[in-house]
Amino acid sequence: MDEKKLDKAIVKKLRKFPSALRIFKKVIKDKEALSFLELSNTISIKRLGYNDHGRIHSKIVINSALKIYKLLGVKPNLVREELATEEEVMIIVVLAAFLHDIGMCVNRDDHEKWGVILAKPIMERVLGEHKNKSVIVGAACEAILCHMGRYKPTSLETGIISVADGTDMTAGRARITHYYSKKNKKSIHSYSALSIKNVEVKKGVDAPALIEVLMTNPSGIFQVEEILMPKLRNSGLKKLINVKAVIEDGSEEVMMN
Repeated sequence: MDEKKLDKAIVKKLRKFPSALRIFKKVIKDKEALSFLELSNTISIKRLGYNDHGRIHSKIVINSALKIYKLLGVKPNLVREELATEEEVMIIVVLAAFLHDIGMCVNRDDHEKWGVILAKPIMERVLGEHKNKSVIVGAACEAILCHMGRYKPTSLETGIISVADGTDMTAGRARITHYYSKKNKKSIHSYSALSIKNVEVKKGVDAPALIEVLMTNPSGIFQVEEILMPKLRNSGLKKLINVKAVIEDGSEEVMMN
């Protein structure tokens, strides 16, 4: 999905939440956030030989997170605890998803922690005089901290960001690295990444949501197991989301959880 279509898809999902839509339009134009994401992407792709960690990836995560949220149909923790409205939860999802990787501009190691430090003033600036700013910023910081699956999230809204991040693993994201990086060598990691043709978040049968991963060959299962599944298992949403790997020629379907 190109960026214009991605923006339209996000705007459509946020139409019922005008404040969240306003924050989305504001944060994606924030100069400091965009500079951090550009540097993060340069470090990730050109220096480290990793995949896309920039603006497009961040928007893909927003789009996936909003779709997962809608499919789950579960009242968010902050709403049940009367600490935030549903609209404010949407703001949390938008901010955390867009800013989750900016810590990469400091260092890949512990980039979740660096991300929290860098994201906080950006979120405070974008939110302006919002009356529930502290709760929104705190929850979004938790989501950023937990997105790699190394820290256990305490809420549904936090766990969603981690799972949504794990869904962005198509070949298009991996090919950027193959084009730019001279460090990238042939391995199960590169082959499996390039085999992922499409990832679709849809309504599930045995669980509210299903993440269906279409791949050209079985090597893609390695990518699912290494990237997506650890985040899902740590998210607290394992019982609500199923993952299915599908070989493109129809020869095999594997339920991953």
